[in-house]
Amino acid sequence: MKIGIVGGGMTGLTAGYRLSRQGHTVKIFEKESSVGGLVSATAVNNVRIEDFYHHIFTVDANVVDLIREVGLEDHLQWLEPSNGIYCNNKLYPFTSPMDLLKFRELSFFNRIALGLLVYKAKLVRNFMKLEQVNARDWIIRKAGREVYEKVWGPLIASKFDTDEEKIGSVWFWNKMKLRGSSRTRGVSKEMLGYMRGSFAVLSEKLAGIIRSHSGEIRCNAEVTGIKSRQDKRLAVSTAGEEEVFDAVLVTTPPSLFKRMADGLTPEYSGKLEKIRYKADICVLLELKKRLSPYYWITVSEREAPFVLMLEHTNLITDGRYKNTIVYLSRYCDPANPVYSMKDDEITALFFSYLKKMFPDFNEDQVAGIHVKRALYAQPVIETGYSEIIPGHRTPVDNLFLACMAQIYPEDRGMNYAVRMGEKVATMIMNQEDAK
Repeated sequence: MKIGIVGGGMTGLTAGYRLSRQGHTVKIFEKESSVGGLVSATAVNNVRIEDFYHHIFTVDANVVDLIREVGLEDHLQWLEPSNGIYCNNKLYPFTSPMDLLKFRELSFFNRIALGLLVYKAKLVRNFMKLEQVNARDWIIRKAGREVYEKVWGPLIASKFDTDEEKIGSVWFWNKMKLRGSSRTRGVSKEMLGYMRGSFAVLSEKLAGIIRSHSGEIRCNAEVTGIKSRQDKRLAVSTAGEEEVFDAVLVTTPPSLFKRMADGLTPEYSGKLEKIRYKADICVLLELKKRLSPYYWITVSEREAPFVLMLEHTNLITDGRYKNTIVYLSRYCDPANPVYSMKDDEITALFFSYLKKMFPDFNEDQVAGIHVKRALYAQPVIETGYSEIIPGHRTPVDNLFLACMAQIYPEDRGMNYAVRMGEKVATMIMNQEDAK
């Protein structure tokens, strides 16, 4: 088959890799100037690093197997992180059970209740029982109001902006389940995976293999329309050009897919319209001085302009970047005025709070600033979310959709993007075999 793929992120690349290796001719259309999607990378002192922070967990079997399969296993490092939490204007260690027991922002009883949330999440066997319960109510019922108000409430608000009380408990349950499963060698030790040269090494390797199997990747190519023909093949339009394919896989967010695809049923289109996303602003800083001893700092303060401070060089400690690398991440509704701020305004806002967290910090320590935005960063996982998920197989013959919004009950992540790419590639091939 001749197969078109819209989107050169990890899902599109994985599907293209699987399909091209089975003898199908693949052409990927990517709107941006390079492949990778949210795994795009920036050069820092001649060493590449992701524009948006990334790591993988020990349980992420799909992406680990793919890394191994394409010969990049020697690039993968497994490292032990150190975590902190900023709460009530204080920074606490938050890596081990002992750290939790010393977390004095909660009463002793509620510290235990907070720790038991992970255990209680692992006991859930049927997540559908949580479908109609919002995260706020589930957390309060399982761990108490203080745990929600001081820890999880501010974090959910920072992640989902004005939709805090709409978020389903399935989203939260899955977060707890994943973090609990990622610990190895006893309950106190978590290991995270990172690739030498950034995860862009993986996306570029997949792109290279696709090309080696006579595939094509067109960057700076925005797809404006997909129409079905009488012979059930699909015509893909880009900037006045049109090309016909036996099958097409679209990996964009649902709202973009709806704009480009012709012939969708009202029922399917209705599901696409109901899915919303939060945007992300990520500021990558090159600093001359280390800020903290922690890799991951959760900022549990409602007034904070960012929800996460990730000091990447406290995980990757070999000096490859020369400077300290820090990510500051802020999620918000696309309509939030913060998202439309100029880069220097974002930087000033983030720096004002960074000085509050670390009084010794000042602008003289900054060697580089990179402000990145992603309009479609996080699907809004509301209660009853399973009812609005569109199927991978669309009502249009030979047209498929595979995007972040369909990973449910899992949350976004490279592992699930890889898994979905493999799944839909198999669906496309099985459909051809059945003809």
